[in-house]
Amino acid sequence: MTNTLNRRGFLGAVAGAAGATGALAMPGTLAATLLSLSACGGPRQTLGAGLTPDPNGICDLPKGFSYKIISQAGEVMSDGLEVPGYHDGMGAFKGPNGETILVRNHETPLFFPKDPPSPVPDMAYDPASSGGTTTIWLDDALNVIKHHLSLTGTIRNCAGGITPWGTWVSCEEAGGSGWEMGKRHGYAFEVNPLDPLKKIEPIKAMGRFNHEAIAVDGNGTVYETEDDMNGCFYRYIPRVGGRLAEGGTLQALKFTDGRLHTTDEPMQPGQPYACEWVTIDEPDPEDNTLRREAQSKGAAIFVRGEGIVTAPDGLYFTCTQGGAAGIGQVFKYIPGDSADAGGQVMLVFEATTPGALEKPDNIVISPWGDLIICEDCDLTSQRLVGLTPEGKLYHIAATDISEWAGACFSPDGKTLFANIQKDPGRTLAIRGPWESLRG
Repeated sequence: MTNTLNRRGFLGAVAGAAGATGALAMPGTLAATLLSLSACGGPRQTLGAGLTPDPNGICDLPKGFSYKIISQAGEVMSDGLEVPGYHDGMGAFKGPNGETILVRNHETPLFFPKDPPSPVPDMAYDPASSGGTTTIWLDDALNVIKHHLSLTGTIRNCAGGITPWGTWVSCEEAGGSGWEMGKRHGYAFEVNPLDPLKKIEPIKAMGRFNHEAIAVDGNGTVYETEDDMNGCFYRYIPRVGGRLAEGGTLQALKFTDGRLHTTDEPMQPGQPYACEWVTIDEPDPEDNTLRREAQSKGAAIFVRGEGIVTAPDGLYFTCTQGGAAGIGQVFKYIPGDSADAGGQVMLVFEATTPGALEKPDNIVISPWGDLIICEDCDLTSQRLVGLTPEGKLYHIAATDISEWAGACFSPDGKTLFANIQKDPGRTLAIRGPWESLRG
């Protein structure tokens, strides 16, 4: 996510992927695949190759695919409120009667010194702020059953991630002026997709910084990326598993060889680097200084950490402007044998050629095992790109309206949901013969 007002947050999680057929196929070869792409600078492909132009000018798709607009900014929801704009990170959940439930972030821009006020101030964390989340319930035919505000009073809700216990963690990327608000911002908030709108307090122990995305490992540890040119990579160990709000320990990653910068000090692709974790003493600082405390203890800088996804062989995360060319890196973190162990970090991709596989942003593993990449590139058309275990790239969608955000799959794996962030914000459901793209 860029540090500008029209940012994308591509969700780093897939609903239902853990139990989907073939879900474990991709990670076993993912690192090798990315390394091969890095070595050659990435395969060059024509922008939007294989896509059929949309006569409506909204979403180009492969042959045989279709989209449906589920929700658009300005429409009236079931609760009588208008759908906010700036659609961003999103997660999909299975409802109690088989419904698909989407929880969607809204990265509402900050108009300093005051954000537009919350439409429901009594339920707002900060009544002066209008960011938050909306929840959409869908039936099998993708008809909206109900649609309502589910978090309000936050700022620039960017990405986040789903948890194994069925909640959505919505993250504030407060930006520069977000630190000037009267009430503190820059936190993570946990939203239950089954709940109506309620007042939700921030999880301050998870840290106050420019949050981007989160992913949870099998032990319940939460990993967090920081969208900052001098950001760090964090983990949060809850005191009680699955209960983030009950407190825990926040730590930042440190290399044992003394390496302080993952771009300025080049890393050899494919080589594992040992790491450990340093504990943050003040997770809720007065100013945007959390990374400075981490770095004073030796924590390494990751340049604009963004998407993150949990895989059976570790966690993969992106740095959108990392690398010598400043056009993107993908790292793999391999946890140690216990919560106290340090683990290893491996650089598995570094973009070197503009226009190839450039500026990987948020990433997700599809239910059939492919990696889905959101490129935060400077090209006119924004794309969703798939990557097979064999190293084949394919284009899923393209638009020239605005950036893509919030890509996630339905629990049954048949539908890809994604947001066109603005002008106006739209949530699309994409369906088609997915197997034909991998051919």
